[in-house]
Amino acid sequence: MCEMDLLGKTALITGATGGIGRAMALLFAEEGGADIVVNYNTSEAAAKAIVERVEGFGRKAIAIKADVTKKAEVDAMVHKAIEHFGHVDVLINNAGLNRAAPILELDEANWSTVVDTSMKGTYLVTQAVARHMLERKEGVIVNMASVAGMVGETSTAPSLHYNAAKQGIVAMTRTMARAFGPEIRVNAVAPGVIATEFHVKAGGSMEAVQKRGQDAVLKRPGTAEEVAHVALFLASPDSSYITGQTIVVDGGLGMP
Repeated sequence: MCEMDLLGKTALITGATGGIGRAMALLFAEEGGADIVVNYNTSEAAAKAIVERVEGFGRKAIAIKADVTKKAEVDAMVHKAIEHFGHVDVLINNAGLNRAAPILELDEANWSTVVDTSMKGTYLVTQAVARHMLERKEGVIVNMASVAGMVGETSTAPSLHYNAAKQGIVAMTRTMARAFGPEIRVNAVAPGVIATEFHVKAGGSMEAVQKRGQDAVLKRPGTAEEVAHVALFLASPDSSYITGQTIVVDGGLGMP
């Protein structure tokens, strides 16, 4: 399944240097056969390392720096990607961050940073790429939601703004699917607790991740690769009759 299904295709992955983003970039190249646009905002060295790994699989790759919350940078990134590869066939809206804070201590700047990165970033990048896809009458978009946005809290630290933004991604996914179909399929992936440094950067710890993972039916946190495999399925022709859906990858953590 998905073996080289994306051969000859180009996938643009935002936030590609993080745990899940990196796993998707490598899996899409190695198993999907896609060429990769590695979007990053802070770590050029990490982005270049991913480009080298992708090229090691015999695929092409380019790293492009862009803050997804800034329209001019997003438009320049998409223009450069299309100029370099000729087309963008798959968009993965993965860029996101969390800065945990109790609700009564959450300030406006923190709220804006977290919500804008997830929601405004998804809107801006989708807007730029979807125009190109609609002209070509084909394309696939995969957004990154979270189980935390569906049940109110499954993460390792309190995050009203993050949870709200991720539930917003679910609504955006459905709206985009209706607006862009049948030319573009749009789906989302909603991970649960995944063992990456994301939680540490948010203000938690890997110990808390392991402990929270025990609350899942499968009694462990997930891996970035497990999320990446679902994203690859949604990006491939194997999911050709699926659109407007959010696929939960949480080991049963968010079940009622």
